[in-house]
Amino acid sequence: MFRLARTVGIKFLVANRVPLAVLDLVLRLASAAALSPAGRYRFLLAGIHPRSLTTTLRRVRRLHDWPRAWVRAAHDYLLAAHERAVAGEVRLAAEYQRVAALCYHFAHVLALGDHRYRQQLYTSAVRLFRAAAPHLERPILPIEIPWHGIALPGYLCLPSDRPAPVVVFLNGASTVKEEMIGWAQPFLERGLAVLALDTPGSGEIADSVPAAPGQEDVGWAIVEAARTLPGVDPRRIALLGVSLRGAYAVQLAHAVPEFAAAVAVTAPFDPQPYVGALGELVRHDVALAAGVTPEDLPRLAPTLSLEPIAPSLRTPLLVVGAGNDLVVPPSESLRLYRAAGSIKHLLFFERANHVAFTHLEQWTALAAAWLAVMLGV
Repeated sequence: MFRLARTVGIKFLVANRVPLAVLDLVLRLASAAALSPAGRYRFLLAGIHPRSLTTTLRRVRRLHDWPRAWVRAAHDYLLAAHERAVAGEVRLAAEYQRVAALCYHFAHVLALGDHRYRQQLYTSAVRLFRAAAPHLERPILPIEIPWHGIALPGYLCLPSDRPAPVVVFLNGASTVKEEMIGWAQPFLERGLAVLALDTPGSGEIADSVPAAPGQEDVGWAIVEAARTLPGVDPRRIALLGVSLRGAYAVQLAHAVPEFAAAVAVTAPFDPQPYVGALGELVRHDVALAAGVTPEDLPRLAPTLSLEPIAPSLRTPLLVVGAGNDLVVPPSESLRLYRAAGSIKHLLFFERANHVAFTHLEQWTALAAAWLAVMLGV
């Protein structure tokens, strides 16, 4: 136990030992409005108004309330979207509908124990976002990448100057392309296109195609599809993955030398020592992405390790770490940085949480600047 504590950190262990029953008790006493400013930041970045966020969190008095509270918030935004559409304000209506879609996404993340309801919530998010995307102030284009007889769905956002190098965003276990495409602005300002993509185990194909070892050929599918994407320079492609897909970005970059650079944000390096210590909610998300039960995760953990491939990586790598990460131990980013055999750079935010949501504006701006150099913009 002492060795594990030294590996992952006491704060990580304590946070992941809190059972759901205790979390439910806290919600009954204080509601989700007790969520810290750091915990709220992700929702604010998505466009949720602070008053709307506080109202929504106050409605959550137990975990079971979470989806319904967010669906109610989505309905409020849809009503606002309808009023703006009637007034002829098409772009503002589309923006309200985009936020409503993300409310459905946030609802589905904690729809525990009812997988069908979870699917319905995310289907609503997909439908609303897709309808709004072409009408936003900066239009977002739906695209599909063929892979093994199926289509990997994504959203493409283009800068003014074209053809442009492209950065492919890869979802974490609880993020989706509809949320991540909202992080595109710093990259667009640097002349980089952004493609937010659902890969196996994420987004629209999460239930039909789980993540599994040996799926590195998704990288070749991306490279091939880039030749036909509008406004994109297919010779200059980079990857940016968060959390679980941060490790996947490294795996793809190792397998496909055509990628010019990779960014791994709060990625696991070798989860074998601590996978059994993960909290129930995290294990639930990771197991869903992998199409296994939470009890199977220790068996799957060795296939997620980057230890065998990091020393032979030749693709330039930017590692983003977070000192207050309670999902992936902060030491994992440091281990990845030290092990990588390529040109590498480390951004470590001592006070940031998982995916560095609290510092998202800072790390995306720095990552965009670094990628612009790597991609020759």
